[in-house]
Amino acid sequence: MKASIKAWFITTIAMLIVAGCATTQRWEYKTRTTHVRIGKSILDQYGRSGWELVQFTLIPADKTGTNDLSATNVMSSVEYEYIFKRPKK
Repeated sequence: MKASIKAWFITTIAMLIVAGCATTQRWEYKTRTTHVRIGKSILDQYGRSGWELVQFTLIPADKTGTNDLSATNVMSSVEYEYIFKRPKK
């Protein structure tokens, strides 16, 4: 009798451990695109809200439609894209 209770207890614990390990973390994402760089204070605000910066991209945009990405054209039309993630609630 004691052996079967012990086996049941061990099996139950093992199943709970496996079930707990099988859960998948879900994420929510936020993208922010600006024409100016985001400063440390804004990044700190996102962090306090649980957001983690996962990617930063500098995007040169061609406003002229000629695909002329000369230095002056690129600097006047640069966009900054920030991608954040946090665990989904």
